[in-house]
Amino acid sequence: MASVPPFTLSGVRFTAAGATLLLWRRLHGRVPFPTARQWIGAGAVGFCLVTLSNVSVVTAEQTLPSGVVALFASGTPLLIALLNRRRTGTPLGPRRAAGLALGAVGMILLAGAMFSAVHRVTPILLMALASCAWATGSTYGRGWGSPPDLLMASAAQMLVGGMAALLAAHLAGDVSVIHAAGIPLRALLAWAYLAIFGSLLAYPVFQWLLSVADPTAVVSYTYINPIVALILGVVLGHESFTFRTFLATLVLIPAVVLVVTGEGRREAEIPAEE
Repeated sequence: MASVPPFTLSGVRFTAAGATLLLWRRLHGRVPFPTARQWIGAGAVGFCLVTLSNVSVVTAEQTLPSGVVALFASGTPLLIALLNRRRTGTPLGPRRAAGLALGAVGMILLAGAMFSAVHRVTPILLMALASCAWATGSTYGRGWGSPPDLLMASAAQMLVGGMAALLAAHLAGDVSVIHAAGIPLRALLAWAYLAIFGSLLAYPVFQWLLSVADPTAVVSYTYINPIVALILGVVLGHESFTFRTFLATLVLIPAVVLVVTGEGRREAEIPAEE
């Protein structure tokens, strides 16, 4: 959606999804609105996951190849595992540690070929910020005092994160360059798809998974993203599939299996931080 600046795109998307879910939960489920403290806690999570992470990814994607973006995303389980280990004091376990080590090796194998196409430092820094913000919000965010109702908490997080992104868009002057009449129908349909399936539906599901499973296992799917990006590049972009890529694929797939099946305490069993 090149016709809409990234801060505005993410801001409107998550603000609309958050407001819709919040009103639906309040009117249909009779769930009370968050307290002031819960708004602060949910807002902090939303700022990490939406404003810092999602907006940074959308911005970086304008200049970075999709494979590089996916590569950074695949490193998130490693960071989350370390942060969760520090937060809970729970050992990783031999299977999970082996899976994380294999994942690191697989990413290193892919990194050489992917980063050769990058010529600017700024988008790389944005992706690093996105990974750190997502890992922090996914691990430490559970103890920041969001509403007990998962859907209301998700709504508050998306609403605050989206509004923060809109504020950043206003300060950056993104809003003034948008001409509604010039936005093509294809862009509007893409935005609607992201708002409904990427925010309104997927975001609460992700938060639910974080509440019932170990966050390292929840985000281990990102190890597959670089492989998918490379396969699409071969099929659609006629890119070459090298032996190094094949070797990385053989390493990353068992890494996911080891991380998902490894021993780990569920986040729901860990008391929230006061």
